[in-house]
Amino acid sequence: MNIQSTIITLFFNLVILFFLFSSTNCISQKAANQEQSTTQAKRTNVEQDTLFSESLSLLQKNTQTYYASTITVINLKNHIELLASESFEGRKVGERGQKMAGLYIQDFFIKNDLEPAVPVDLGKRYIQEFEVEKSKISTITLKTQLKEKEIIYQNKEDFLANPLTYLHNENELNVVLTGYSILPNEQITGRGVALFLDTEDKETIFYSNQDWNEKTEKQVLLAQQAEAKAVFFILTNANNFKTNSKKLQKSKYLNSEIYTLKTEKSIGVYFLSMETAAKLFDYSEQEWEELAEQFEENKIPSSLPYATVSIDIKKESATTLDTENIVGFVEGTDLKDELIIISAHYDHLGQEEGQNKKFFAGADDNASGVAALMELAKVFASAKKEGFSPRRSILFLATTAEEVGMLGSSYYADIEPLFPISNVVANLNIDMIGREYVPKNKYPANDYVSIVGSNWQSTILHQTHEQANTTFTNLNLDYTYNSKTHPKEFFYRSDQYSFAKYDIPVIFYTSPDHKDYHKTTDTAEKIDYQRVEKITKLIFHTTWQLANQEKSPKKIEKNRFEDQN
Repeated sequence: MNIQSTIITLFFNLVILFFLFSSTNCISQKAANQEQSTTQAKRTNVEQDTLFSESLSLLQKNTQTYYASTITVINLKNHIELLASESFEGRKVGERGQKMAGLYIQDFFIKNDLEPAVPVDLGKRYIQEFEVEKSKISTITLKTQLKEKEIIYQNKEDFLANPLTYLHNENELNVVLTGYSILPNEQITGRGVALFLDTEDKETIFYSNQDWNEKTEKQVLLAQQAEAKAVFFILTNANNFKTNSKKLQKSKYLNSEIYTLKTEKSIGVYFLSMETAAKLFDYSEQEWEELAEQFEENKIPSSLPYATVSIDIKKESATTLDTENIVGFVEGTDLKDELIIISAHYDHLGQEEGQNKKFFAGADDNASGVAALMELAKVFASAKKEGFSPRRSILFLATTAEEVGMLGSSYYADIEPLFPISNVVANLNIDMIGREYVPKNKYPANDYVSIVGSNWQSTILHQTHEQANTTFTNLNLDYTYNSKTHPKEFFYRSDQYSFAKYDIPVIFYTSPDHKDYHKTTDTAEKIDYQRVEKITKLIFHTTWQLANQEKSPKKIEKNRFEDQN
C-alpha cells in the first residue's frame, strides 16, 4: 500500500469517527433539559475539536515519519562512494572532476522532478554559472597626482590590500570620503568609497572572522550593492595599521595563488593609515584628524572630500575558471514567497601535485553533505508530487568553490540571488556529517552532531530544530563550537556565513576536527553511514517543520542592504 492510499484510509476513518461523535451528541442533547443541553453541547464541541485536532496532528506526523523513512543508508552510501571515487578526481573547482560531480547532481534533480530555478532566455535551468579568477599578485601600488607631481604608495608600507578580494586596475578612480558609513547609491556608484574605521588593536581585520565580519564586511556589501568600484577603510588607530601590516606580511595568501569572484560587481578592499589617507586627499595631518572628529560627531561637511587615485596591480599569473552552482527547487503553496535554502558544497581539493598525483577523495568533506542534500531534495519533491507540498518554498543549493573561499555561496547571495535575498527565512547548511570527532561532552558513537548558529539570529529556528530532534530523531546536539569567539571560528568557515551576513537565520550541521580533514585519507570506507542517515533525517524533520508551521523564523521585510537600491 502506498503512502497516498494509507493516508486516505486513515482520513476516512477519522471522518467516520467524527460523524459518529456528532450523532451521539445530538441524541444526548435532545434527552437533556435546556441548561444541561447547553453545558453538554459546549463540552462536546471542545471534545470534538480536541479529538479532530489530535487526529489531524497524528495524520501529519505519520506523513512526515513516512517520508523520513525513505531516507536510507544505501542511497546515501551510493552517492558518497561515487562522488568520492577516483573518477571524480577530487572535484577541484573549475576542473573536470568538479564538472562531472555537478552534472551528476543536476541529473539527479531532473530524474527526481526538482524544478529548475536559474533563468535563461527560453525558460529556466539547474546550472548557475560564474567565473573565478585564480591569480598570484606580485605588486600593488596606489598613485595620485598632486600639484603636477605623481605620488606612489606601496602595499604593506603605506596601505594594505586585502588579498582575498578581487583586486583590479583602476585608472584615475574618483574616491569620495563618506565618514563612518556608506552613503546612498548616487554618491558612490561608479566611484571608490573611503570610510573611517575605528577598531581596537586586533590582528583579525583581514580574515573571515568576527572582527572582519561585524566591522567591515557589511559596509563592503553595501558598497557592492551600490556598484562602487573599491572600498578604502581608513584605520583611525595607528597601532591597528601596524599590527595588521605585520600579520599580512606573514600571511600565506601573500605568496600563493588566490581565488576570487570575477564579476562586474566584485570590488577590491584596501586599508589605509591616517597618514596615507591625509596625503591621498591632500590634507595636512592635523586637518585630517579634525575632519575625522567632525564625521564622528555627525557634522558632515556640505561638500564631501574627493580624491583621484589610480590602482596598479601587477600579477605573476591570472587564470579565469568557469564553474557552477547546481540548483533545484520545490515551490510552496500559501507561503511560497518565503524561502528555505538547504546548502552543501560539492567541490573539494582535487589532486596532489607531482608524479604520484594522489587525489583528495573528500568523502566526508563534503560528499557526505551533498548526499544528504540530494536525498532531501528527492524526498520533498516526491512529497509534493504525491500531494504534500510544503507551504514555504525550498531551494536546494549545491555550491562550488567553497574550498577556495566560499565563493559559490557568496556568488548566490551577493551577486545573483534567484529570489529576493530578503525572502530567505532560513539556511540549513550541511558540511561534513560522516565522521566521528571528539566533542567536549562525549556521546555514544553515531549519536551526536555539532550544531553551530541555530540560536544566534532566531529563537523560532532554534526551538523548531530542537523540537524536531526531540520528537523524531533524539540525537545529542553538541554546541561546543556554537560561539562567535571560539578560536576555530567554524561559523565563518562554511557556506552558511554567506547568508548569515544578511541577517538570515542559519544552522550549520557538521562533524569537524577529525584526523583526515583535508587529507587524501578522507575516503568513503571511513564514513559512518548510520550517522549520515540519522543526521539527514534530523535535517529533514527540521525542514519539514520550518516549511509547514505557521511561525516563520524570520519576518519577510526589505533588509538594510536592499534599502540602498
